[in-house]
Amino acid sequence: MRRSFAISAGAHALVILWALVGNVFRPDPPEFEVSAVSVISEADFAALSEAAQAPTVQPDIVAPTQAPEPAPAPTRDPAPASESAPEPTPIPTPEPEPAPEPDPAPEPIPDPAPQPVPEPQPVPDPLPPAVEEVPQVLAPETAPRPKPRPATRVAADPVAAPEPDVAEAEEAQTAADPETESAEIVAETQEATAPPETATEIVTEADEPASAPAASVRPKTRPRDVAQQPAAATPDRTAPETPDAPAPAQPAEAGDAVASAIAEALAGGSAPTQAATPSGPPLTRGERDALRVAVQRCWLVDVGSEAANVTVTVSMDMDQGGRVVSSSLRLVNSSGGTGSAAETAFQAARRAILRCQGDTGYALPPEKYEQWKRIEMTFNPDEMRLR
Repeated sequence: MRRSFAISAGAHALVILWALVGNVFRPDPPEFEVSAVSVISEADFAALSEAAQAPTVQPDIVAPTQAPEPAPAPTRDPAPASESAPEPTPIPTPEPEPAPEPDPAPEPIPDPAPQPVPEPQPVPDPLPPAVEEVPQVLAPETAPRPKPRPATRVAADPVAAPEPDVAEAEEAQTAADPETESAEIVAETQEATAPPETATEIVTEADEPASAPAASVRPKTRPRDVAQQPAAATPDRTAPETPDAPAPAQPAEAGDAVASAIAEALAGGSAPTQAATPSGPPLTRGERDALRVAVQRCWLVDVGSEAANVTVTVSMDMDQGGRVVSSSLRLVNSSGGTGSAAETAFQAARRAILRCQGDTGYALPPEKYEQWKRIEMTFNPDEMRLR
């Protein structure tokens, strides 16, 4: 309340003060200039104008003659003078300024001679990808392995075959020379004899030594744009088992060496040889890919789990109908994770193998059963994401 009252009182005081002393600060009024003006009639103004405009004619110069001086004419007092109007001053006509000389036109710059366009260089053909040439490796020439000669008898010490005209006997004897002079009388003619040919072991077709090839074939280069397969089926090939050669007979008595060796050789030769030879040719690439694609359809990978970074290899046995023996499924190896993650990845691969075989099993050629009765498959999730 006091503030509004003070503001109102101050405003009224300022208005009253301005009304009292406001004229003090006014500027002085300007002074007016007064000029004297005379009034003339139109006739006087016309006479003044004619006198000003009349041309002046110079009279001819004549010798002056003494003329009587005329009586001075009475002078008439001029009318009260009024200031005659000033004659207008002719305005001088300004001389026209000379036109400025135009600047000389610049000399035209000659166009530069066009430079010859360089001929485009021929684009070289792209070089074909360099193929790594693998030098052909030649096997060193070595002496062939000694091949044991087949013999019908087996003995501790091998005996060379006798000459064709020498009879076989248990002991070696030298033939008598009839041309040799001797004082003694020979009762009967002695013929040369030799023991039959023997060997330390029985030589069969399986014991033929294998020789190294004279030259190795250059391996084919692997294409660069071939992606790795996510699951590779690798049938387990079993190497044929070669029966051990029978040990040479060592009888205690020297006299029965030949008989014991023959008996043992006959006993060993009569035993049937059992060799696990794979039947049928190996699986073709198309058959392997068909098996891989069949399993791949049922393989599910959880990208968000730790098992998505684990690669596992699973081994399994197959029956002749193309079905998997479920009890034979086992984890061969794993990489890229912990033990629990590897177990999770193995279970996912196991379910895919059992689920995709269906009721009829996998379509595998029955004539090649020895090639696919045991299979190892590698499950790589990184490659699975690229399909």
